[in-house]
Amino acid sequence: MDVSMQGHEGTNREIKMAQRYYLYGVVEASDQRGWGAVGLERQAVSPIPFREIAAVVNPWTSDVVPATPENCLAHERVLSDLIKIQTVLPFEFGTIAPDVEAVSKLLRRNYSRFRRALDKLSGTVEVSVTASWHDMKVICEEVVKAHPMIATYKREIIRKPYDQTYQDRLRIGQIVAGALETKRHLEGEKLYNVLRKGVVGVCQAHRGEPLGENVIFTGAFLVKRRAYPDFERSLLELGSRYDSRVDFKYTDALPPYHFADLKIVV
Repeated sequence: MDVSMQGHEGTNREIKMAQRYYLYGVVEASDQRGWGAVGLERQAVSPIPFREIAAVVNPWTSDVVPATPENCLAHERVLSDLIKIQTVLPFEFGTIAPDVEAVSKLLRRNYSRFRRALDKLSGTVEVSVTASWHDMKVICEEVVKAHPMIATYKREIIRKPYDQTYQDRLRIGQIVAGALETKRHLEGEKLYNVLRKGVVGVCQAHRGEPLGENVIFTGAFLVKRRAYPDFERSLLELGSRYDSRVDFKYTDALPPYHFADLKIVV
């Protein structure tokens, strides 16, 4: 993001003119600077400071924010640009304050929480990673080979009329599903443990939730901003090691969504 210094007078004038504010997040702001960023509806993004923190906002004129692709992208773009240069505690999409006093009150009441979170997450970014099996046919063949009972059931099914094999087919489906889940867990933990080395924090974002058939794991990794290139390199190396077996998809540096843990009501 192109960061520019704005005069304090200009920033205050903009704040006084606005009736409502769209909130992106909270940052450290010891020098009340403005950003050359463009937010929702092409509005200029600026800080509303309290002590050495600030809310990142742009003027807004409505009580709601339509979840259009344009608005969602604008929200993500501002946070993505900010995280490149400083730590951000992100707010959920659609967070609106009715006036500047409400923003100041939010910062004042939650100052200690924001301060602790900023200190804890200082200099970090989040990277979301999804590991998936490349070819499910190959994986299923491995499962069948590792579980002779599946082959036994298949041989029994072949010898029976189709309309008499419902229970057998159901049983095979259960065995395969259980074997795949075990395989997913074991391979996922192995890959997950390799990636977690050297990072600040980890969070298996969808632990315990159903995943796509070929997804091994989806995780969020808290990485020092300066170490992001090294983490990216380790992902690429891991991908090369498992070439044609496991595919890795990962995000650019993100705000610490899974690590800030801030539930705020304006």
